[in-house]
Amino acid sequence: MYNQIEFVLACGGLSTRNFPHSKGLAHKCLLPFGDIRLIDYVLGEIIRVGGRHITFVCSDNETVESFKKALAQDDKTVEKLRAKNRSEIADVLQSTFLPKDVDLKFVIQDKPVGTAHVLYNATKVSEGRHVAFFFPDDIIVSKNEDDSHLKRLLEEFVKDEHQILLTGIEKEDVSNNGILANGRLQEKPENPANHIGIYSPMILPKELMAFIRTEWETRESEILNLGHEWYYVDAINSFLDNGGEAQGFFAKSLLKRPEDVLLDTGALPLYEESLLFALLKLSRFKAHNRDYVNRLLKED
Repeated sequence: MYNQIEFVLACGGLSTRNFPHSKGLAHKCLLPFGDIRLIDYVLGEIIRVGGRHITFVCSDNETVESFKKALAQDDKTVEKLRAKNRSEIADVLQSTFLPKDVDLKFVIQDKPVGTAHVLYNATKVSEGRHVAFFFPDDIIVSKNEDDSHLKRLLEEFVKDEHQILLTGIEKEDVSNNGILANGRLQEKPENPANHIGIYSPMILPKELMAFIRTEWETRESEILNLGHEWYYVDAINSFLDNGGEAQGFFAKSLLKRPEDVLLDTGALPLYEESLLFALLKLSRFKAHNRDYVNRLLKED
């Protein structure tokens, strides 16, 4: 298990880009994704690679309570489903339960001022650990679950725990991403030097996390006056500018592995595409779903 790594999920925000699907939900990662939910898929990946220290950074107590309820183990319902010969549904439900040895924590981001501030808040409950950072609307599907992108990132990181590892995806429009150019990170570039957009997961060494905590606690007023949110790219650039050591960036283009698929679920049309992918490719009922879709298409 990766006891030295905290798996941090950014789960704040109103998720308005996914309205109306996400309206009324604590966060868009509770949206359906095939048989399960987006958050179940992300947590499942973390559990499979041996992650046990997991922190949710949420916007308020109401969101925290919603996640606790959504992730609660419900053995009684599983038993009722099995008693009614609905074993497949019971199996799906049971697959979303977290192992009992998971150290699940919640922390509230009291100021919605950016992704670096999310990381700062995570340090309150994960001090002294490296961080695997996730935006849970970034879903990377690997054909072989035992050789996932997350697994390969972690295996690369443990070779040298001073690395900053980023997930890079080649795409035409990177205006809503960070990019890596000339050894520095740029957030949402107007004139990008390349078209490798940065997604999660990303692996950040504990030295960087300690720097982020010190930066916020000593420069809070200055950071709030930047004129924009305090992005993770700001924190990484500042860390390196101030003598922080990193063995280098690792921006892995998943296009080099055709079996890996990025599903960006952060906006309504993209989410609906991803949901179709999950229903037709990942669901236990995918054969039925495909037959039904084929019938609909023939009717048209």
